[in-house]
Amino acid sequence: MFSTLAARGATAVAALGLTAAGLALAPAAADAAPAGGGAWLCVASDSDYTAVLQWPNRGGMETTVVEPGRCSSAGPDERGDLIVVLANYRGATVNLGHWFGGGFNETAYAHGQFGAGTAGFQVRF
Repeated sequence: MFSTLAARGATAVAALGLTAAGLALAPAAADAAPAGGGAWLCVASDSDYTAVLQWPNRGGMETTVVEPGRCSSAGPDERGDLIVVLANYRGATVNLGHWFGGGFNETAYAHGQFGAGTAGFQVRF
């Protein structure tokens, strides 16, 4: 019985290793349209920072950097996914906030200026 459990455990570990190896080959940016829904980030044109969406529970996957007045490519939006909005202001990374994916198309709008003492975001569905 012990050898059967050990063999099952070794098989599970090998399967995890192959899965991890496959994930390591996947691109870091979230460019492909997801199956459940899509998440986008738009940064207001008068903002004084760039920003990204990040998925901490997906190995820290991020969209490409979004400049003011632009929107990101689509990232995954699976129900319950933690999605974080990170701004970069003069080399400092600032967490603007987060939401949990609803499994459909959602767009986060980052607006405000750090230089003016305000910044924030809202999510529209």
